[in-house]
Amino acid sequence: MSAATSHLSLPHFIKLALVENGYLNVADLEGATPTDLAAELAISLPQAEDVLRQAASLSSVPSRPSSRPPSPSRAQTAADLLHAVPGPRFSTLSGAIDGLLAHYSPLHVAPQPLNLKGKGRALGGAVVPGMVLEISGPPGSGKSAVALSTALSGAVGGFEALIIDTEGAMVAQRIKAAAGAFLDSLPDSGGRSVDEILERIHVMRVATQVQMVAVLHTLGGWLESHPAVKLVVIDTLSYHFRQPSLELTPRKRIMELIKLSVGKAATVRGCAVLATSQMATKLLTAENKRATFETGDRAVLMPSLGDLWTTERTVRVALFRGRAGDDLRYAHASTTSTPGNSHRSDPPWASFDIDTAGLPCDMPPAPMGDNA
Repeated sequence: MSAATSHLSLPHFIKLALVENGYLNVADLEGATPTDLAAELAISLPQAEDVLRQAASLSSVPSRPSSRPPSPSRAQTAADLLHAVPGPRFSTLSGAIDGLLAHYSPLHVAPQPLNLKGKGRALGGAVVPGMVLEISGPPGSGKSAVALSTALSGAVGGFEALIIDTEGAMVAQRIKAAAGAFLDSLPDSGGRSVDEILERIHVMRVATQVQMVAVLHTLGGWLESHPAVKLVVIDTLSYHFRQPSLELTPRKRIMELIKLSVGKAATVRGCAVLATSQMATKLLTAENKRATFETGDRAVLMPSLGDLWTTERTVRVALFRGRAGDDLRYAHASTTSTPGNSHRSDPPWASFDIDTAGLPCDMPPAPMGDNA
């Protein structure tokens, strides 16, 4: 079997151009000339010659059996698809939130088991590669807890995660304590250790706005050099961009940079992206237009970055606390394209709690016939 062109030692944009033009395997390049290839891929002649030189060298090496799945462009039987190894799935550790997110998952996800407070956890998972989530809410609503638990669930499942920490909330001691509590809550830890979990979680500390912009510019290259990473957590995305003094033009450029970086991480690198965001008070008129203190009719809490960086497929989850006397937390999910999850009859919200270890969990359902 011919080797994939992704095995060639080439810049990422050339690999993408090869795939986009149908050159999935080295054998597809046989008979191509440097001039034609350069014109087709929009690259220089020396770069095209290098591509063909590497392809010829790789095709001369006997191929080894590969455990990679067949190319998506090649037809597969239904039996192959049924027995294919499932991709990574990440859980928030709350079955209620996972069930909520399952409504927006591109894959069919079975009903999620509830992880009741003080009980053994059953891992489900509704967050899959390619999804982009924004978790927003006021302080104390559980944003960082949901983000950390999602990363831990992936690490326990054998996948790696990257946490970009802007506020300093993801300290090593907190991650270690949460990993230990998570393993202790599993009915069967499978011999996993806390150190093994921590080895699969990469942490970047981002202290300034300049550093955050630099991280966004280089995120694609970092993920390319760490192919085992399948989840990117940004806690908190809005932290360095919430200054009221930030002018409109630079703000729009930054939002476009975020959209581009997050989009590439999800689509090109095949990662799930979870970004937490702070809330800000927005003044609106009766027609839902921006207003000032003098012209505003109402004030609402909204994600502080707005919707300039999101796409129609971004799943926006708002976390909030209950009213006085209600100790539960609640999550509401929607997308721009399907507000309120219109294709489902279920309400787009869920209730959850945070246990003593700082991890999301579920509360037992109310007894039948309880009208309280």
